[in-house]
Amino acid sequence: MKKLLKRILITFALIILILTLIAAYSYFIEPSRLIVHEENLKIPHWNEKLKGFKVVAISDIHGGSNNVTEEKIRKLVEKANAENPDLIVLLGDYVSEVRFKSKDLRMSVETIADNLRGLKAKYGVYAVIGNHDWWHDAGKVRGEFERAGITFLENQVEEIQVDDETVWLWGIEDLWKNRRVPTEALKEIANKQNIIAITHNPDSLLKTPPEISLMLAGHSHGGQVKFPIYGAKAFVNDKRFMAGHAVVDGKHVFVTSGVGCTGPQIRFNVPPEIAVLKLFAEN
Repeated sequence: MKKLLKRILITFALIILILTLIAAYSYFIEPSRLIVHEENLKIPHWNEKLKGFKVVAISDIHGGSNNVTEEKIRKLVEKANAENPDLIVLLGDYVSEVRFKSKDLRMSVETIADNLRGLKAKYGVYAVIGNHDWWHDAGKVRGEFERAGITFLENQVEEIQVDDETVWLWGIEDLWKNRRVPTEALKEIANKQNIIAITHNPDSLLKTPPEISLMLAGHSHGGQVKFPIYGAKAFVNDKRFMAGHAVVDGKHVFVTSGVGCTGPQIRFNVPPEIAVLKLFAEN
């Protein structure tokens, strides 16, 4: 009986130790990382002449959240620029509230914008608004970022000339704002090719016309915690759009798991990332 009790106590102690180590890693170590996630994507309605077009996608910075310091944001800029991208897109949720939906921020919008100022890409740096940004103050976020040289698109299309081809960048409002995907801007494009849609919430794909080549989004954080075998829990998005490349109804989306934290200030098996995507024609 004593031996059995001893074994139970040792097993219990080991479980507590393992859980403590996982918790410590999830709070202190993984959120401090910043990886470069590279993928080659074959997408529809994409001209062969644009093969290898490189996009850096960054989302959910949540400035001031666990380990998202000014130094970390500058490191993010350095890594993004080192990729020598054709395009950089920022996919929303730049701020982090002290309390859920409060106006008090962990890091000011001005500070976040100042530290992102150095982002550079051959054809420009573009951004959209995320739900935390408009909960706080979308106008202020947009104003400060534009002061830092970042162009915002909200239900607008930007025409980008790449040699003798045109890439269309369509910025879509956050889905949670009005539960819609306005398509008026898309109708302005006569030749529906080479269209990259950028938005915060990947669930927008379900309401988006099929003519797009690719949607880029964030919002999910990859679940922030990804368990072995079970995977990640989809708290705020369709479970098909947790992270990475997905195809639904013939439409392509890439979801980056982002940089910062919201809610529990932990990450486990979902390290902070910037996504580096090379685009190629599907056929």
